[in-house]
Amino acid sequence: MNCHLLVPELFWPAAAGGEPYRGLSLPALETLLARGARTRSAGASLERWLAAAHSLSAELPLAPYSLRGDGVAPGDHWWLRADPVHLKVHGDRLVLADASRLELTTDEAREYVATLNRHFAGEHLTFIAPSPERWYAKVAAEPRLGTLATTEVAGRSVAPFLPGGSDGARWRKTINEIQMLLHEHPCNSAREAGGRLPVNSAWLWGAGRESRLPAPYAATWADHPLVMGLAAAGGTAARPLPASGALLDSRGGGTQLVTLTSLPATAYGDLPQWREALAGLERDWFQPLLDALRKGAIESLTLHGLGADFSYSSEMRPRDRWRFWRARRPLHAYAA
Repeated sequence: MNCHLLVPELFWPAAAGGEPYRGLSLPALETLLARGARTRSAGASLERWLAAAHSLSAELPLAPYSLRGDGVAPGDHWWLRADPVHLKVHGDRLVLADASRLELTTDEAREYVATLNRHFAGEHLTFIAPSPERWYAKVAAEPRLGTLATTEVAGRSVAPFLPGGSDGARWRKTINEIQMLLHEHPCNSAREAGGRLPVNSAWLWGAGRESRLPAPYAATWADHPLVMGLAAAGGTAARPLPASGALLDSRGGGTQLVTLTSLPATAYGDLPQWREALAGLERDWFQPLLDALRKGAIESLTLHGLGADFSYSSEMRPRDRWRFWRARRPLHAYAA
């Protein structure tokens, strides 16, 4: 087995320098970065990395694959992600908070979507919410759009990232209509009374229609619907993510992708939670997989550590553990 370990949000935004990493004890992760064949690249979101790995365009036509991962067959239709978000006025900007900050319930999502469907019924635009945090819109024709994933805009002003492309004006108008519909929604009144953020917009992205994909991996391990949907479209074995690397079954061989999505988004500045989660990954994943590599249970281990501003990949084989001249460095050294 050649294990590819994909870790989104592994690196804190570069503007903070090395300070977020100070005092962290991460010997296994530092060994993987030091002893392996290491390359540094531009920052990448999980969505953008997965699109590239599956030979999909930079426009991120990922909605139908995410939908399949959420348990709904996309058929031969065009789909958009229409993620529920909160837009907060900050000075002269509107800053986006994604669904991870909203604590949406299934009943709330159902009511919001029903309102949208009543309004857009005559425009051949149908919304569904197989998950409270992930909404989708089925459209009659191809939306020719340039968009960013919701996670790429989270915590940022939305103005520079509104839909572009030849159909951009139409869909910016649709977003405005959605905002007006949701502004006075009864669910929002109840949410605000309970101290929760209102859902006052939907972020549209990921326009696409499902097609058969290449299968870059023999198997994939994840608990993320997009990863599972892409695996299904490529005919790749999809397996639930175990609690730790020690429980990963390496039988079957080949190149296998393991996707960890347990680090909180760095966009919101939740540094204590991020540090705690990173220490958990060291204990549950980096150290067990490094042990498996040393014992020969896996043939190679390739870490793909993503960040908003920079990323690192490092491939390590059992013989590389003897490369003592490549001394371990603390994680903050890679942020320089």
